Amino acid sequence: MATKTASPLSPRKKINAQSAHNPSALEIKPLYALDAEKAVIGAMIVHPDAIHEVAETLVRSDFFAPQHQILFDAIMAMYAAGQPIEILTLHQYLLDHRLADTVGSPGILAELTALFVSRLNLASYIKTVRDRSILRRLQEACIHITNQIADSPHDVDTILDQAESQIFQITNQNLTQTTSPAPVEVDRALSLIENFQKYKGRLRGIPTPFGELDTYTTGWQNSDMIVLAARPGVGKTALALNFATFAARKKYDEKTDSYLGPPGHPVGIFSLEMTNSQLMLRILSATSGVPLRRIREGNLSPQDLVALQKTADEIKQWPLYLDDSPRLTINQLRGKARRMKEQFKIELLIIDYLQLLYSESPQARENRTVEISEVSRGIKALAKELDIPIIVLAQLNRRSEEANREPALHNLRESGAIEQDADIVMLLHRDKNEETENDPHSTTTNYPYILNIAKQRNGPTARIHLIFESQYTRFVDPIRHQLRNQQKNDQPPDESNF
Repeated sequence: MATKTASPLSPRKKINAQSAHNPSALEIKPLYALDAEKAVIGAMIVHPDAIHEVAETLVRSDFFAPQHQILFDAIMAMYAAGQPIEILTLHQYLLDHRLADTVGSPGILAELTALFVSRLNLASYIKTVRDRSILRRLQEACIHITNQIADSPHDVDTILDQAESQIFQITNQNLTQTTSPAPVEVDRALSLIENFQKYKGRLRGIPTPFGELDTYTTGWQNSDMIVLAARPGVGKTALALNFATFAARKKYDEKTDSYLGPPGHPVGIFSLEMTNSQLMLRILSATSGVPLRRIREGNLSPQDLVALQKTADEIKQWPLYLDDSPRLTINQLRGKARRMKEQFKIELLIIDYLQLLYSESPQARENRTVEISEVSRGIKALAKELDIPIIVLAQLNRRSEEANREPALHNLRESGAIEQDADIVMLLHRDKNEETENDPHSTTTNYPYILNIAKQRNGPTARIHLIFESQYTRFVDPIRHQLRNQQKNDQPPDESNF
């Protein structure tokens, strides 16, 4: 399919300072590919199952033609609402929103669907649209840089800094993030401790490292949206990694009420804040028992290296998949999650964290509360669509720290829709009423925490006590923590606690 592209500025044409100061004088026509844009929109109408493939790569601004931007928004809005998509329903949507005359519907819809020939070439059309969008942003950046040079020819350092920043933003947006398998191992000592843990009743879902939590939830249930909320720096990511590695290590068998493995339950993680490497450092520290600080400082003993190597050798057994794509739209995340489910058969998904996702709808661009509501609804819809539990991390607002009170549901930041959409809401905070427990023979500091199940659609609320081992950035069950201390002191464990 032919594409229409404007020619770049000829290198033989001289740009003087006067023309540089006036962008229109540069006579640089924006690059675009209208036929490729038509093919992509046509594919979304003819093959609605291909919408997630488009949304994973393209956003509204990638389309040059205004009518294509409007149609993309309309299709994505209908898709998010679960409405059927074809010419008649799309035309009716445009009529209802007074957009039919603006885009030329129904004539343009008939034209777009007639032009689209084969889905086999859809990936090529998507790439063409994306490439032209990137080049247009580069054109805009170059014009802006040229204007800065004309305005402030002596401020070289500032111009260089801003030019580098603009080019970096464009480059960063074009980075292709792929899901890479990174299975993780849990320390063998924890397996021994697990034998002492008694569950009340049989689990019906994916188990957690905390027996009391499983007692109240009976494990993570399919299609549930589980929100784990806390203030920044409290330990949301550390606790989420506890959930992920425990599930990936061993698979729970409902028939025998016992664990099978390895491998365990396939787990996917979308980390919008931390890189895969940063997550892996935490996982290696928590599972090997080597302090994270010593790993980062390179101050490792021969015993540390042996422990880390043993952990690394066992990593290949665990079905854990990490994706650190930054700044995702909710539709892009849903597309990536579908592919992760299809390719790796994930049974649990973790998203870190909700407020870093954004929506491309016109309403969301004008109101942050509306945007968070759309993201929240999208995650809940994704959990139902994939039929797996999704644990999504979220931030609490500053008011949760006032007067030293425990956080509550109304402290969920930026939107009450999160509370409404979630099946389970857990609020994590440090228990300041308890004194810090220190091991005199170790540099480890252990902090008492409370995990408050503030909402559970199909179960009771509860407050669960945890211990945070800051040296390894991991949470442990207080019963296991007590057992480990007794073993260190060569004291027999108190069986009444299990």
